[in-house]
Amino acid sequence: MKKKHVNEAWRGHALSKIFRIMKLTLGLILLLIVQGWAINSYSQKVVVNLDLKNVGIIKVLDEIEKQTEYYFLFNYEQINSDKKINVKLSNSKIDEVLNTILEGTGLKYSIKNRQIIISKGSSGELNEQYSSSSVQQQKSVTGKVTDSTGGPLPGVSVVVKGTTTGTITDFDGNYSLGNVPANATLQFSFVGMKAQEILVSGKTNISVTLIEETVGIEEVVAIGYGTQKKSDLTGSVDRVSVGEKAAQSNSNLLQALSGASAGVNIQGTGLSGAEPNLSIRGQTSLSASDRPLIVRDGIIYNGDIADINISDVESVDILKDASSAAVYGSRSANGVMLITTKKGKSEKPSVSFNMSYGYQDMTNNPMRVMNGNEYATRLVDYYYQQSLYAWYKTNPTSATGKPVRPDITDKNIVATRLRTQEEKDNYLAGKETNWVDEVTRVAPIQNYNLSFSGKTSKSTYFVSGSYANEKGIQLNDKFSRITLNSNVESKVTDWFTLGIITSYSYRDYSGIEASLDAARKASPLANNKIGLANYDMYLTGESYMPYPLNNIFVQNSDIRNNLFLVGSAKITVPWVKGLTYELNYSNNYSTRNNRIFYPVTTPEGSGNKGQAIKNPSEERNAIVNNIVSYAKTIEDHQINATLLFSRENRKADSDSINAQGFENPALGYNNVALGTVITAASKAWEENSLSYMARVNYSYKNRYMVTGTIRRDGYSGFGENNKFANFPSLSLGWVASEESFMQDLNSMYLKLRISYGKNGNQGIGRYSSFSRMTTNAYAYGSTSSIAVYPSTLGNASLGWETTSSFNLGLDYAFLDHRISGSVDVYKAKTTDVLVKRALPPASGYANIWANIGGIDNKGIEVQLNTINLKGAFSWKSNFTFSLNRDKIVKLYGGENDQDVGNSWFVGEPISAIYDYKMAGGVWTEDELYNKKTLAGWYPGQFKYVDRNNDGIINATYDRTIVGYKTPNYRFSINNEFSYKNFTFSFLLNSIQGGNGYYIADNSSVTNVSWRSDDVYRINASAVRPYWTPDNGVNNATGVYNSPAVSSGIYESRSFVRLQDVSLTYNFSSRLLKNLKIENCSFFISGKNLYTWTKWSGWDPEIGVSNSPMMRNITTGFRLTL
Repeated sequence: MKKKHVNEAWRGHALSKIFRIMKLTLGLILLLIVQGWAINSYSQKVVVNLDLKNVGIIKVLDEIEKQTEYYFLFNYEQINSDKKINVKLSNSKIDEVLNTILEGTGLKYSIKNRQIIISKGSSGELNEQYSSSSVQQQKSVTGKVTDSTGGPLPGVSVVVKGTTTGTITDFDGNYSLGNVPANATLQFSFVGMKAQEILVSGKTNISVTLIEETVGIEEVVAIGYGTQKKSDLTGSVDRVSVGEKAAQSNSNLLQALSGASAGVNIQGTGLSGAEPNLSIRGQTSLSASDRPLIVRDGIIYNGDIADINISDVESVDILKDASSAAVYGSRSANGVMLITTKKGKSEKPSVSFNMSYGYQDMTNNPMRVMNGNEYATRLVDYYYQQSLYAWYKTNPTSATGKPVRPDITDKNIVATRLRTQEEKDNYLAGKETNWVDEVTRVAPIQNYNLSFSGKTSKSTYFVSGSYANEKGIQLNDKFSRITLNSNVESKVTDWFTLGIITSYSYRDYSGIEASLDAARKASPLANNKIGLANYDMYLTGESYMPYPLNNIFVQNSDIRNNLFLVGSAKITVPWVKGLTYELNYSNNYSTRNNRIFYPVTTPEGSGNKGQAIKNPSEERNAIVNNIVSYAKTIEDHQINATLLFSRENRKADSDSINAQGFENPALGYNNVALGTVITAASKAWEENSLSYMARVNYSYKNRYMVTGTIRRDGYSGFGENNKFANFPSLSLGWVASEESFMQDLNSMYLKLRISYGKNGNQGIGRYSSFSRMTTNAYAYGSTSSIAVYPSTLGNASLGWETTSSFNLGLDYAFLDHRISGSVDVYKAKTTDVLVKRALPPASGYANIWANIGGIDNKGIEVQLNTINLKGAFSWKSNFTFSLNRDKIVKLYGGENDQDVGNSWFVGEPISAIYDYKMAGGVWTEDELYNKKTLAGWYPGQFKYVDRNNDGIINATYDRTIVGYKTPNYRFSINNEFSYKNFTFSFLLNSIQGGNGYYIADNSSVTNVSWRSDDVYRINASAVRPYWTPDNGVNNATGVYNSPAVSSGIYESRSFVRLQDVSLTYNFSSRLLKNLKIENCSFFISGKNLYTWTKWSGWDPEIGVSNSPMMRNITTGFRLTL
């Protein structure tokens, strides 16, 4: 630790003393009365305990400052000697201590209140040296604090070091501080900036420029049951600051993580209020859950992320490797996401309000369905090709006798092939309907947030409320949410702190969206009765063609409530420095009440006079954590230890009521007793977990670090002898830039990390180890009875799926930290993989859960942060890259095992696609005439590779692995530009295929149906033209297409997306000061504005889903009083 000179900073406890004084304001009168007595008596009351060996005097003074409220003032050159002393004193007064350690040094001391002056010379010389002309002489000091761009910094803390005298800068960065000793030191500090200390030296005007804190290195991150500086980490942990994304159009927290951290994979969804899919570092299991563990404010969180208001979140920390996640053992094999919500920060109570309003529609895509003319022409070609294929089967050797295509320019000829009179009439009259347009819309979205926060010397508080309303692009798709949140912590005494977090969410998903799938199938020539009471349930009377807007007539109420409560008590043990005990209890209670009534005018209700369904459910999750922590610093050695004992209980129940046959449907689902046929069912479950954990962090000189963790978990869902498992980890860190051989490279930071650990996965049903029974009704004579029979075979030996992981990482920063980032490579091996294994039909059971598989997983992650320009115009960039590969190494025991039904093959990725491989193009008439087609294959049908060259394409010999569903790699690029009061940023996010990766079967879009029956009964997409003998198309089949075998038509889902764009204007502090506003900014932002891709469907990210991704543009403002 560097000590100050006489003209340097005094060691202070300024902030803590400011808080203390604020809290004692009500007792100010009493304080003044006893103040004189307290000052004189302090030296008589305080005692010091020292046990130090072979240390310098400065080290002893440091320890005295830690134990007392004294601070020392001295000349560094006078007191810094090579002499080492041994001190062992117990319950000693301050005079006794000073006389002992200064004996024989020629140094004298003088005590003035809490200040101790040490110097050479007599007591009189000391008083002269620090007379009123120096220490006691006081002046007023003013100045201005700015950032590196010259902009003012409001809210900067300015404190006289070693005292409680302080202030904060105003809106223009100005401050004024009275009664400042002429030789004092001023401390300037601000969140995100490097603190500075400036000597007053008699000056009355001191202006300061604060520099941004080192990028990423010194920030404190959550690590599970504690926090740690990122520079001290030995595992792979990444932080996403949610506040930096405040201007983005994110309604769900997971949207803010997309492209923000290497290895964190977010899969977007299309419906309003829907929760994106989340994974970290790929897939490590075949059948068990791959969802990462979510921890909210230190508590395992089993609720939905959609319940969390993004404006309440301070940061998200991602624990990626096994050593970091091992503290959560049982469910951390897929990584851990730690969500930290906001607390009060400012001593001044702060009221913040922000809102946004905008519109959203579908992302750009090439998707469209056939219009009226294309639809009618296709039916002509269907019947024409039907006769054509019949002719092909005669094995012609030339075009002689080939059927002639009807004249499609003659509308009357075309109309004859339409199947209904209404279609013929509409076609001839030129009337048509684009049903996709009819079920989609440009929809509004809005969001409002209000919060009140602050802190005192003893308490912090943050209270917020929010309202969000989002309409989806499909008619009747809507979502609204109300959240209430409070986070209060109070220091009851110096050693006892209480805290409570309360969070409530109300989500309304009522309404079933209009069917985009039905719109794609609907005839464009069907009668359009939108808005009419006598609408057709099936267009043109075709059961394959339901009315796309049927769902808007369905009565639906889908209400979800979530209440999350956390109570905590923390004891800082007074007589053991560094020892704390924390007890926290959480209860997460969620309910869902989904009620539906299908009237007789909808397909689901037409069969029996309407149908009502009620599905109420509730779930409770309770967790108790006991945490003991100990931190100790002994010279250059730092030790942190954590012990945990945790219990978790989860239980839920649900009911299902189905009623049909309503003579009077007026009350719908509100009175199911009016139904004539009623069935009911119910179910419930409960599970328990028990955990023990110990973790030790050791650091030497902040240069060499080691972390060891051991966790033991028990889960009630496993077999009797396999309920518990141990999950150890060990990680090492070396800050190479602190070594002497790198001291010349002052601007470089270099740290090497290496870790190994085991994690578990319990993501299966809680009763999977048990054989289970089910019920069914049957007729017995003239009555009905309930039968109970075995339905599921249990496995009493079922146990933990375990993932062992190795991680090698490098953190770097150079050029004064203008370039920084990290590189991680990892390899994981999962054993005892939980697999639902198929059983022979003779067993009477379909499958059984078993620990039989093995998976390897490896990858690389790169993050790069740069400050490209500094000054009035600044430019920052962030780049992430990740590549992941998985491979099945074991299935059922055989070396070349395969499970064709699940497309699982030993030696291949989990996402392998097993299908016929296309040989390129379609068979042609020339090949038919020249006898070059395979037997049973005709022009206009895809060519497939005959792998065994037997002239027959069949499933047994000719299928192979044609590609993989998972991405090849991912990357993102974020840029932020600032000029004066403007900030502009954009994020490009990309998921890439190549080498057979990231493909999907898109045949429903790129080709007519393989079932010829579908072709003339429903509409089709018009992305690719279908084959005819004359148009030369070779990437799609003919419309009359019933091949001997068929495959998927695979397209790359690769894309680059302009995911987030925002422009923010921050109003000047001078203007806001006059309005008594602390902060105000306006912004406009866009999400998913443009996508570059060759995918032919709605959107490459959602694949073949009929709920397209949405893009939006919003505008709003943020205001803080």
